[in-house]
Amino acid sequence: MSGMAGSSLSSAPNGKIIDFDRAELRRVPFQDSLYLWVSARTTGSGTELQLAPRIYHDRPDYWGIEVVAINPPRAANDAGHPDEARAAERAVPLTGITGTHGIRVIGASHSQLIEIDGGSY
Repeated sequence: MSGMAGSSLSSAPNGKIIDFDRAELRRVPFQDSLYLWVSARTTGSGTELQLAPRIYHDRPDYWGIEVVAINPPRAANDAGHPDEARAAERAVPLTGITGTHGIRVIGASHSQLIEIDGGSY
C-alpha cells in the first residue's frame, strides 16, 4: 500500500476517498439487480462523486467499494475558488462486485459492512 493517505486502491486511482453520510441497498423497480446507494458531501467546482469498487484477484468476504471524489483538471483561467459543500448521491449495481458475505463501503474516516444474503449478485 502506498504512503498516500486517502488515495484510492480501486478502479479510480486518481480519486480521493471522502466520508459518506449514508449507504444502503436498494432494488430498482422492474429490475432484479441490487444497487448500493450512497450519499456524501463534495466540495470544489465540478468535483464528481464516484463509487469505485476495489480490484481483487480472488473474491473476498466483503468487497470494498470506495466513496471517492474526482476533481476535474483546472482550466488556465480557473481561480480555484472552492464551492460550498454540496450533497451528492450515487448508485452502483452490485452485479459481480459482492464478496462471499457482502460489501464494505469505504470512506475517509469510517467504513460500513453490509451483509448480503447469499453474497452473490
